[in-house]
Amino acid sequence: MSIKYEIQSIKNSKGTGKEQEFVRIFENPPQTDRQLESHIQDNCSLTKGDVQATLMTLRDSMINELSHGNRFHIPEIGYFSLAVNLDMPDDKPMEKVRGDYIRVRNIKFRPDAELLNEVKRNVRFERAKFSSKSSQYTEEELLAKIKEYLTTNNCITRRDLQQNFGLRQSAALKCLKHFTEIGILKKEGARNSPVYFLNK
Repeated sequence: MSIKYEIQSIKNSKGTGKEQEFVRIFENPPQTDRQLESHIQDNCSLTKGDVQATLMTLRDSMINELSHGNRFHIPEIGYFSLAVNLDMPDDKPMEKVRGDYIRVRNIKFRPDAELLNEVKRNVRFERAKFSSKSSQYTEEELLAKIKEYLTTNNCITRRDLQQNFGLRQSAALKCLKHFTEIGILKKEGARNSPVYFLNK
């Protein structure tokens, strides 16, 4: 199955005034624990119980090794290691750094070369026919669309703005808040699922 992608851009990238384009892929949800257990059981002699026990032991081993500052290697997969930050008051001199100023930020992963190359050989990309970006409207254009929508519908919701006007959730909420504050729309209903009407 092809991985869907879209091209986005950052305006005034690095203060140069130019746009920098980048690729955004649409990731599918990960397989569930049960799906993983079933897949392993179907492809080797391990039962689901064996898989569960193995994964829990692997997890315990990883915690133990990383907690002692060691890299952790899973054969044919790759290496895990700690990423840390120095969280120290600004007025403290460097020679006063103590161990309790160091925090674990994340766990890094570096795949084995063979795994990475295998993924590269198998992956396929296909440009998405949809976009995660909000459609761009002027305030007048968006208000006109809302009024047109309300000629055939009793009210409008955040979900309606997303589905009908191509807005992302944050943009839809910002729009509704703005038109409510300036008195064009009025908000009614439950706090977690409000509806909006034209303020006549």
